Amino acid sequence: MDSVKVHLFAPGLDAGGISARARFSGMALWVEHGDSRLVIPADRLAVKHGGFDGRQWLLEWPAEGAAAAILLPAGGEGERLLAGAPAALAAQLDQHGRRDRARSLRFRVGMALVGLFVALPFILLGVFLANADRIAGWAVGKISLAQEQQLGDLAFAQMRSNLKVIETGPAPAMVQAIGARLTAGSNYRYRWFVADSPEVNAFAMPGGYVVVYTGLIEAAGNAEEVAGVLAHEVQHVELRHSLKNMVYGLGWRAVLSLAMGDLSGGAWAGMAEQLGGMAYGRDLERQADLGGLKALRQAGIAPQGLLGFFAKLAKQDGNLPAFLSSHPATAERLDNLRKAIAEQGDYPAEPLPYDLKAL
Repeated sequence: MDSVKVHLFAPGLDAGGISARARFSGMALWVEHGDSRLVIPADRLAVKHGGFDGRQWLLEWPAEGAAAAILLPAGGEGERLLAGAPAALAAQLDQHGRRDRARSLRFRVGMALVGLFVALPFILLGVFLANADRIAGWAVGKISLAQEQQLGDLAFAQMRSNLKVIETGPAPAMVQAIGARLTAGSNYRYRWFVADSPEVNAFAMPGGYVVVYTGLIEAAGNAEEVAGVLAHEVQHVELRHSLKNMVYGLGWRAVLSLAMGDLSGGAWAGMAEQLGGMAYGRDLERQADLGGLKALRQAGIAPQGLLGFFAKLAKQDGNLPAFLSSHPATAERLDNLRKAIAEQGDYPAEPLPYDLKAL
């Protein structure tokens, strides 16, 4: 048979081995390198495995008090050389063939497990993203009102130092009075805050925290528009939208923390950042709009302020106010608000006794 290129290791040669050619002839293995030739009887050869994955064949023999060996190439060339081996090696080749197949299977399984381990975070991320709403809804369902209050306290404590809160005066008094009317009979204990900032913004936090910026009050045309915004934000609390969005934003750490009943660990770090930039989906905004209109009716406050405030801000040139960035006033949404106001019909509502210009 033709010789096959192999790698030869032997005493007196480079430690990394040298290139050689090998073939079986009769009952011996012939190995040639340069002008040298080695002839090793088959009964002196031992069959072994080597290489990174243990799948390469080694033919080893004793030489000068040590061991010499050839490393066969993987694939067809190595198989071609072994196919010409004499019967004296048949038993060893058969035994190692079975071991090779078993080792190959273990190696593939091991590499598959390593791949799965590496891919697991991405798989979990994909599962979470594909089922994020359902998972967040499940997690929120595990939270009692008392626990939600605890989370709200923790989140507001994180944010409090970044807010310039106006403690007293006509603006906080107006917001608190309107808020009390909108939340009469609620299971939440609401806290109302006015933050001194030109930013047109307002947001709600789990447990009944509502923050209104002075920029929003200044942008409102009348107290009914402020009331409309408050009614909308209250619904994000009542319907637990802010809690669900917080869990959604914080991801698996929050879900696992809730599953283990841990509401104080590191999973909740950064809640304030999540809540401050919170944006709600279209369905949640529609629910808050409709719930806000119902709350305005129950409080005896005219509903047109909610629609008017959104419509007025949407017409502004330049960058959208922060409030519209997180509560987009799309044409469809404004049209739905008009229809909902028309459908609920007229009801007794006295103008709110607050002069925003004077305030």
